[in-house]
Amino acid sequence: MYRIMTIALLLGLSGAVAAKPEKVAVQMDRQGSVAEQMRQVEAALAAPDYAELSAEDRGQVQQALSRIRQHMGERQTVQELPPQLQAEVFNEQERINTLMARGHDDSRQICRYERTTGSNMPRSRCLTVAERRRIEEKGKALINDQRSYNTLSPPPAGR
Repeated sequence: MYRIMTIALLLGLSGAVAAKPEKVAVQMDRQGSVAEQMRQVEAALAAPDYAELSAEDRGQVQQALSRIRQHMGERQTVQELPPQLQAEVFNEQERINTLMARGHDDSRQICRYERTTGSNMPRSRCLTVAERRRIEEKGKALINDQRSYNTLSPPPAGR
């Protein structure tokens, strides 16, 4: 009994060790070099991890980066700035962090195995979180349109 429990525990732990660690969103902080962090954000915008980031959000991130670049000038860290500019740079960093986290979460892929009608072979169907949300919203809109169409159209003549 003791051996079986030990083997089961070791097999369970080996699966946890082999699990792929989840990527985290690019975040800006007050500690490191601002120029390096800005390069990381710009590189991340081109990566597929942020493919679902809307054009409007990308524009906001780029504008925030340019404002930070303007405030920083030749300085390397936020601590070198006067307190007023530190607050402004921190607010811009938080805006970037929020947009990047949202884009990263929306770009996460979720795969489901589905069996097609008439087949026992499962097929994987992978969609991003944003694609799933769009499909759900379109489905709800279609149902609502159908309901409003049925209630607004007069009954057919002859009934």
